Amino acid sequence: MRFNMNLLRSGNLVTRTVAQISLVAVVAAVSTSAVSSSAFATLDSIAYNSTAQSISSGNLMDTVTTQTSTGGGGAGFSATFAAMNPGDTRTVFVAYANTGTDSATSLTLSANAASLLATDAARGLQVSVASCASAWTYTAGSATAATCSGGATTVLTLPLATLTSNTTGQAFSGNPTLAAGTTLYLKFAVGLPPQNEVWANGVLATNAAQGNTGITVSGNPASTITGLTASVTWVIHATASLTGGSNNL
Repeated sequence: MRFNMNLLRSGNLVTRTVAQISLVAVVAAVSTSAVSSSAFATLDSIAYNSTAQSISSGNLMDTVTTQTSTGGGGAGFSATFAAMNPGDTRTVFVAYANTGTDSATSLTLSANAASLLATDAARGLQVSVASCASAWTYTAGSATAATCSGGATTVLTLPLATLTSNTTGQAFSGNPTLAAGTTLYLKFAVGLPPQNEVWANGVLATNAAQGNTGITVSGNPASTITGLTASVTWVIHATASLTGGSNNL
């Protein structure tokens, strides 16, 4: 009997020992978890500007208006040039203003128009554009005598046909820059170059003897430059200039 009781006691001892070991393991696990959690604690700091920085985009806004003469009158591009003959020149004055926030640069001119007046580079209309930093001084009816304070600069001289065929535009010579809020005053002179045409009995004469007149025509063009109309839209194009690139502070 004692032998059996000892066995029971021995079993109880084993049971208690296992339970105690299990309890110690649980306590150890909890302690390890607490230590691990505290090991990852951090101290943070945040800095920022208390007033928001303002960043805005610029714009380029250009307009073309009529520059009236000092003596009254002036119609700009709305003027109608009627009954021009070979050798005739007509002139208008316009104000090209930069009303945006960016400077305008890389100015070019192109035109939209039809008829032989606008497509024949040799016989059609010829264009000359001069610029001035101040308004042109002239009297209505005497535009050819216009003056520019500080001196004028011729920026383009070419056939209208070159402007109508070049969709990218012809660059202004000297690459003028127009600062925001400033105006460039332009004088447009449009003329027909000197040339000859012979008409007989109301039609363009052929290059041959003219009936019994004793007159022989030679060198007459195959088509006439007279009696035509070109409705011209002048297009001035500019590009916004960089204000210092990506590092302008």
